[in-house]
Amino acid sequence: MKKSWISFICILLCVLIPFSAVASVIFFVPSQFGQTFLGALSTKMDRISSVDEPKIIVVGGSSVPFGLDSKLMEEMLGMPVVNFGLYATLGTKLMLDLSEEYIGEGDIIVLAPETDAQTYSLFFGAEAAWQAADSDLSLLPKIAADNFGAMFGAAWKYGAQKLKYYIADPENPLSPDGIYRADSFDEYGDIVYPREYNKMALMYDSTLEIKLSADIISEDFVDYVNAYVEKAEKKGAKVLFSFAPMNDAALAADTTLESLADFESYIAENFDAELISNPNNYIYESGYFYDSNFHLNDAGAVMHTANLAYDIAEYLGKDLLKEVEIPDVPEVPEVPEDITPDYPTEYDENEKYFVFEEKLIGGELVGYNIVGISELGKAQSTLTTSYAYEGMRVYEISENAFAGCASLTDIYVTENISNIADGAFAGVPTLKKVHIMATNPDNTAVNNLSGELCRGMAADAKFYVKAELLDTFRGNYFWGPYADRIVMEDIVVNDEPVKTNKFEFVIIFAVATICILLTIFMIKKKKRKNK
Repeated sequence: MKKSWISFICILLCVLIPFSAVASVIFFVPSQFGQTFLGALSTKMDRISSVDEPKIIVVGGSSVPFGLDSKLMEEMLGMPVVNFGLYATLGTKLMLDLSEEYIGEGDIIVLAPETDAQTYSLFFGAEAAWQAADSDLSLLPKIAADNFGAMFGAAWKYGAQKLKYYIADPENPLSPDGIYRADSFDEYGDIVYPREYNKMALMYDSTLEIKLSADIISEDFVDYVNAYVEKAEKKGAKVLFSFAPMNDAALAADTTLESLADFESYIAENFDAELISNPNNYIYESGYFYDSNFHLNDAGAVMHTANLAYDIAEYLGKDLLKEVEIPDVPEVPEVPEDITPDYPTEYDENEKYFVFEEKLIGGELVGYNIVGISELGKAQSTLTTSYAYEGMRVYEISENAFAGCASLTDIYVTENISNIADGAFAGVPTLKKVHIMATNPDNTAVNNLSGELCRGMAADAKFYVKAELLDTFRGNYFWGPYADRIVMEDIVVNDEPVKTNKFEFVIIFAVATICILLTIFMIKKKKRKNK
């Protein structure tokens, strides 16, 4: 009987010790993600929990902090404003859940998620939620119970990343460069990092098409929002529905006034939140955007704030307290300081390996996209994307561009590539390394909403970046969702590569080994006592 109990205890320890190890990392290792973009969630929570009087809460994704000037809206409407949007990778559901506790009588909640299938669903980004709560673990109990399973499943990966960053540099937590960091937010939760003009190479992100159609809206999302509306109204609040800003250059080709009207009608008929806006009024010129199809620059934020404030005022039946002059579309400098646009556009010897398609904007030829591989290219084991074709810049890699390559193992993506489409590397089972040569991850953008960049890639294929850029890419707004696929280039010493991309595995293996050794030691100690 004693042996049975000993065996049971040993088995229990084998199960519990690894979880205890992960929990120890989560709760006792110093915060490693507090300075990242996700670390700003604590600022959002501080703001929404500190305003006790009737307030306006704008709920959505990153388009809210990039598109709202909360102080200006307060001046226009005479009510405190809470900017409660952060990152679509968290999911709209999480922002609804976190806001629910702080809804009070007289509040106006405006739902304005980005127009995308992920944000119009009950998607929940558990790993992103862990990182967002890293600097304030008191946020964890506020996560809805139906997401506990996803949080439990993501804990191991999050713990391994956190421990890895801490071991690499205990004194300096992860701290991305540029705008995507926690200190880019003010006390309202607005982005205050200077954004003077549109910095996208083509003025829009071609990897993220905006489709205004009812089929991007999931039925369970409609039900969840309606339940949220019911709870809010019981507290004496009102929930309204509006739209995120949308880049007109990124609209699906089949978008018409009729399709916009159909989309508007579907929302009005299915959501219990009262629709106060016309989607057509939230489609703005590309010059008002910054680095994505939903992120506005400084001038765009003023325009969008005024637009939304007008719709809210009209719903409330009150006059605006302040008139706002809409800024003109900012001009893009010929040579922006933060990018190097002068890529070689003369003959590129690599162009013979690819198949190209014209890149048109407004009917004008601006360059080319890589859409396939030539017969000569299919025979190569290593390919480097072309800077130019027919004397013009190459901008993008299209979906399935490398399909059909039977022996391709390495792809070098040159820094002129501004966008990589979902599934660009699909259909190449031999491909193991995609080398990203950009020194700024924002300049080679990928779709962070869909999570489909790696669709069709081999399970062990990785994105390689320069060692000094590893944390920058992993913490980047666009590349962050693919952090587990991003590793540093091998360091060469005496002409021999030193492998550096197995560090996470080494940490996990070391922790597991320690747990096993401790368990064996305890079993043997127990047996000796029984003798």
